[in-house]
Amino acid sequence: MAVKLLLLKSGEMLISDAKELVSDENQTTPYGYVLDLPHIVITNSKDSSNKEIDIIFRPWIMISKEQKMMIPTDWVVTIVDPIDDIAKMYVDDMERVKPKVENTEDENVD
Repeated sequence: MAVKLLLLKSGEMLISDAKELVSDENQTTPYGYVLDLPHIVITNSKDSSNKEIDIIFRPWIMISKEQKMMIPTDWVVTIVDPIDDIAKMYVDDMERVKPKVENTEDENVD
């Protein structure tokens, strides 16, 4: 899993397992990213010194049943690796969420 933080033009910060999309003709330059269970990262200061913060993950598109979403590269300002504690928190949360998502998809199949 390649957990990344993506800062979008909209100002949203996403955390997700991210993979590059490249065309067959130009396999060196990505044209988009596939995000698996992308979540918005919300930060809140615990005190006035801003030395401690609360981190909240919220599904990026809450009412979508899609688990994987594509975003074009021109909407991404930058991509960075999260600090280890945040990456672990995301992976742990997604391990709890992912079985629920997969079970919901199974129930919707006729």
